[in-house]
Amino acid sequence: MAHGTKTEFDFAAFHARRKVLKITGIALIVGGLFMIVDLMSAVPIPLKGVRAVYAGLLLLILGLVSLYNGYKLPLPEAIDLIHGRGRGITASELVHLMRVDRITADRIIQRLIEKGFLRTSADGSQAEEVFDPVQ
Repeated sequence: MAHGTKTEFDFAAFHARRKVLKITGIALIVGGLFMIVDLMSAVPIPLKGVRAVYAGLLLLILGLVSLYNGYKLPLPEAIDLIHGRGRGITASELVHLMRVDRITADRIIQRLIEKGFLRTSADGSQAEEVFDPVQ
């Protein structure tokens, strides 16, 4: 999504990408553990010796990186969403637009405030706290 455009956030693609990263991470970790544990059998199946250890560790590391990317907070997507709207956002709107739970939305907002992308709105008349993008 380009900055400044008024396009809708594709939450289905967002969640599908995160699900693929999580499943891939688990599969890579299981494959890496299989390679390392398989060395202890009488006849190792895929590889033997040091190559099996290196390949197993590589699969474990790639799996952990994939899992991390699947579970980390979606800050870039939230920034694109907020700047695409061109106005402030509440936690409830973030829950509705990104299809995340309230706890995750609050964590996203807090991280964006810490990083300097959002600030609390000067207008205190709303029922819910509004966060404005920093220009």
